[in-house]
Amino acid sequence: MTAADGTLSVAFHLTHNCNLRCVYCYTGAKFASGMTDDVADRGADFALAEARQQGVGHLEIIFFGGEPLMKLDLLCRIADRLHDAAGRLRTSFKMSTNGTLLTARAVEELAKRRVYVSISLDGPPELQAMQRPFAAGHDTTAALAGAIDGAIDRLLRWNPCANAHCVITPSTAGRLDTSVQWIFARGFAYVSTALDYSANWTRANLKELESAYKRLAGWYFDRTLSGEKLYLSCFDDRIHSRTRGPLERSERCHIGHRQFSIAPSGRLYPCVQFVREDEDLSLALGDVFAGFDSQRRATLAACSEQPKPECGGCALADRCSSWCACVNWQSTGRVDRASPLLCEHERLLMPIADRLANRLWKRRNTIFLHKHYNPAYPALSFAERKLHESVE
Repeated sequence: MTAADGTLSVAFHLTHNCNLRCVYCYTGAKFASGMTDDVADRGADFALAEARQQGVGHLEIIFFGGEPLMKLDLLCRIADRLHDAAGRLRTSFKMSTNGTLLTARAVEELAKRRVYVSISLDGPPELQAMQRPFAAGHDTTAALAGAIDGAIDRLLRWNPCANAHCVITPSTAGRLDTSVQWIFARGFAYVSTALDYSANWTRANLKELESAYKRLAGWYFDRTLSGEKLYLSCFDDRIHSRTRGPLERSERCHIGHRQFSIAPSGRLYPCVQFVREDEDLSLALGDVFAGFDSQRRATLAACSEQPKPECGGCALADRCSSWCACVNWQSTGRVDRASPLLCEHERLLMPIADRLANRLWKRRNTIFLHKHYNPAYPALSFAERKLHESVE
C-alpha cells in the first residue's frame, strides 16, 4: 500500500466534561473544560497540514470527549472548516457518543456533515443504569432508558448501518449474550464489543465470559443460518484474521504517527487512551501550535512497534492485537509490553470463533462465505440495506 492509499486518523477531544459517569471510562476525571474556537481552528489546520506532509489520501476525523455532543456547535465548526479546506484530500468524520444528547437537532446537524455515529450501549436498561449513571448519581434507569430509546430510533432512521459499542466489564461478563441480543433486537446490524482492560478481572469472571461467548456463538450461528446479515466484532474480527490473514503492518494504527489525539488544550497525544485529564505532560508529543516533538515521537514509535518477547512462540501471535499500544498501556502502563488480560482473552475467545467459522463453512452458508471471502461485502451490505429501506 502506498502512502497515497493510507489514512491519517485524528481525534479531537472536544471537552473533558460528560453528563454520565460510566464506571469503565478511561478518559479521566470529568470537569467543565473544553476546546476553544482558536484551538479547534488551529487543530483543524494542523491535521490537514500533517495529512499533506505524510502524503496520505484520506484524513479521518474522530470527535471524542468526554461527551462530544456537549460541544455540538464546535464539532460542526471543525467539520465545516475541514470540508472547505480539504481540497482533493478525502475526509471522513466519526463520533463516539453515549447517546443521551442525540436529539433531533443533533442528528440533523450530524447528517448534514455525514458524521458516522457510534453509540455506546451496554445492554438492557437496568444494566445501562448500573454502569452508566448520570453525573448527579441518582437512580437513572427510567431517564436513561428514555433518552437512549429516542436516540436509537433517531440514529437508525438516519443511518441503518450505525454501530453500537458494548463494553464488557467483570460485572457484566456473564450477561454478554443477553446484552448483545438486546442491542441487535433494537435494530442494529453492527455491534462491536471491547473489554474494560483497566478492570480487575478474575478467573471466575473470565469463565463467566467464556460461557457467555459460547451461548452467543450458538445464537450467531442460528441467526446466520436464518439469513440475517449482521456484524459482531468479537467473532467476525477473529474469523477475518483466519480467512484473510492478520493485519498488514501498514494497516495498523501506528500511534503518534498515523493516529494521534488533540486534547482540549491543543496538546498532542499518541491516541485517545493517553489524554485523560491532560496533566501528564510526559505522555504529550507536542501541541497544535508548535507541532510535534520529533524526538518523543520517534521514541514512542520505537517502543511500541518492537516485538513483544512474551508473545514469542504463541500460535495466536499473528492473529491477536498484542501490537495495540493503547490496549497494552491501559492494561500494563507500558506500550512495549503485551497485555496479559488480552492474551488470556484471545486464548479464550479465538477457539470459540474458529469453531463457529468451521460450522458455518461446513454448511457452505452463503452469508458467511460472502462476508469473509468477498472483499466488497461491507459496501454491498450497506447498499443492500439502503435499497431495502427504499422498497419499504
